[in-house]
Amino acid sequence: MKLSICIPFKNDFTEIGDVVNHISHTISSSDYEIIIYNDGSFDGELRPLPLEFFHPNIRVINSNKSFGVGGAFDRAVEASTGEVLILQGSDVYPIGGWYNQVMEAVQSYPNTLGCSVCVGISPDNLDLYNPKNLKRYGADLLFYVDNDDLPKNSELRQRPGGYTSLFKAKWLPGKQGDEPYEIPCVLGAFYFCTKEYYKSLGGWDTVGGNRYMGHQNWGHLEPYISLKSWLVGGGCMMFPHIEAAHLFDRVSETRPPARRRPKIRRRKLSKGGRSEVWMHWNKIFILETMIFDEELKKKLYAFMHPELNWGVARALIKEHQNAVQRVKDQNRLKFKYGHKIFEERFGYDFNDIK
Repeated sequence: MKLSICIPFKNDFTEIGDVVNHISHTISSSDYEIIIYNDGSFDGELRPLPLEFFHPNIRVINSNKSFGVGGAFDRAVEASTGEVLILQGSDVYPIGGWYNQVMEAVQSYPNTLGCSVCVGISPDNLDLYNPKNLKRYGADLLFYVDNDDLPKNSELRQRPGGYTSLFKAKWLPGKQGDEPYEIPCVLGAFYFCTKEYYKSLGGWDTVGGNRYMGHQNWGHLEPYISLKSWLVGGGCMMFPHIEAAHLFDRVSETRPPARRRPKIRRRKLSKGGRSEVWMHWNKIFILETMIFDEELKKKLYAFMHPELNWGVARALIKEHQNAVQRVKDQNRLKFKYGHKIFEERFGYDFNDIK
């Protein structure tokens, strides 16, 4: 089977060349392609900046418009020709014999979204095999965030009620075994599945006629696709023998000065922006299109703290209700399970929500 490695890219020029070079030299097959989706990269004057690679197995799709990381993934997958997909960040280095391990994992578990171990590295320590590197094994999926989920020194604990957010990924405490096992949520920026399974999920719902649809931001990506994977009857799997190093704390060398960034108006927002509003959109979009239990939906809406300004995002949801309803209707037909699968598999208690 052919492998398509899909890499969303935006302004991360510092690492992308090294990452692609690393993949090309560690893959034990010639039947692969690397698709880099350049999601509206820009130079210091906010002009579109193309990306070029000259290699027969590498394709670059340069877009003058930013669609966000979910949109970049969807468009890269749409252009792919392989039967197996790897969805990874532009700062991620797969480790060891990753190719054979991924292909075996996908063939053994064709109806799940696979996740590798996330090995943390930094610019000061680029040794992928350093035994001191911190390793993370997937994430919990928090339907809502309250005081118990916050760090002890967090200022958010001072807010009345303590609640702050919805649908958040939180690192699991550690490794749960040597064999593949289920996890609530993928995390770590190196995921894999068959292309057929990705299509059954619908990706991040961003390839459509209406631009107000699906994932709208370069953040909060994993809860969206993980919840969809569970609801269609598949799920998320951790493969503890597959590792990928994620470079943290780097600075993009072409990020424009803050004073030259365009101002974002409250109601006229550019797709793929980093605004708080789009982050809230992503979470409300999950609520509206994936949670069909009206009582639970009402409870979760109560966790939107007024200090965090959810109002604009909710207004946008209402303004583009037709697009939202279209995705909701598709999901009603597609999803085989409800949210209660998290009670059955992971011990969630939604009745405990006050």
